[in-house]
Amino acid sequence: MKVRIYTILQHCAKGFLPICLLAFFACEKEVEFESPSEQAAADIVINSVAVEGEPLRVFLNHAYSIGKQPVFQYVDYQHAMYSVNDYLSDYRDTYYYKNAGIFNAEVTAVVNNSQTYNLTLAADSMGYVCDFRPQVNDHIMVRANYESHEASAETTVPAKPSIEILKHAVLNDDSYYEVNNLSSYSDTIMRITCNIKDAGSENYYRLRIRGERSWTHEFNLNPLIFDTDKIAYTYYVMQDIFFSESALFVDARLSKNFGGWPAYFSNVFDNSLMKGNDYTLTLDSPKPPTLSTSYSLGVKVNADGSYTAVTELQENSEIIAPRVMVELQAISPELYRYLKSVELYRVTENDAFSEPVQIYSNVKNGWGIFGSLSSQCIFIPYD
Repeated sequence: MKVRIYTILQHCAKGFLPICLLAFFACEKEVEFESPSEQAAADIVINSVAVEGEPLRVFLNHAYSIGKQPVFQYVDYQHAMYSVNDYLSDYRDTYYYKNAGIFNAEVTAVVNNSQTYNLTLAADSMGYVCDFRPQVNDHIMVRANYESHEASAETTVPAKPSIEILKHAVLNDDSYYEVNNLSSYSDTIMRITCNIKDAGSENYYRLRIRGERSWTHEFNLNPLIFDTDKIAYTYYVMQDIFFSESALFVDARLSKNFGGWPAYFSNVFDNSLMKGNDYTLTLDSPKPPTLSTSYSLGVKVNADGSYTAVTELQENSEIIAPRVMVELQAISPELYRYLKSVELYRVTENDAFSEPVQIYSNVKNGWGIFGSLSSQCIFIPYD
């Protein structure tokens, strides 16, 4: 396309007059200019993490320039429903999903330069899938073709990490959670001492410590009669934030709190402090709190004819009893660089004095990230 650029030229004429006379002249020039919106229509965004032992799934989206992207409504990947006017609507009905997603691309995965898999659109339309399950040391290249445009990315699945729980204890400390002006709703923590066995060479890790539990909210269909049919909703509650004084988690670039994590803290790290040796560390995981809101589950009719609200909230231990998940992930170098760039972007995006942060991408002829990981996961119940 062509864009017309108008330039104002200012000329100062000096002569015999004691004042400065200004004369304005306008000129017009046509230059070739590629519209960001037109270019973005062809660009492909690939987002995928090849997880050892799990079926490969690749997500494809359009790339949009700033200000051109469709309206986005946040959706939790694990609970992809949201409420509109008191009814539930599926995330696939959102304007963003319909316009940003790519649903008719050709996607292939080449494994170890020898075997090719064709990925097809998943039944839930969430990405492209195939039966291939990545294994340790697999080299995977993903290619996506859409409207004569091809993007590709590659990764190698890292070796499985090793973590051992040495001891753990449940502690109560009301003042513990005042960390960098951060606080928690619960005063109970799980203090865990563990040992990471590093295999040497150049390794990258992410440590996930998640407190989990479930709650059942039960209420009567008829709010005026207590002994009627009841409806029960079960809620999954989790807490991903943990605390530790280990030097493994120190990142001097993360100078601000973000999302509940303290400043200078990152659970994504390399093995520069381990160098092939065992590394022992202690960490604290907050116990997910009970729901803080009092729910009226029904009304009980008393003998004198008065009413009493029933606000009993019961924990459903049959689904997920209170526990802590300890997961050590060995992550590929490109996934490590991507996660680090995202962390830095989050703490600097609203800082006018910080230099712009470029989110890392390893996609050729496109955008996004294709990384890989293997992991070891241990669950520790609250006794």
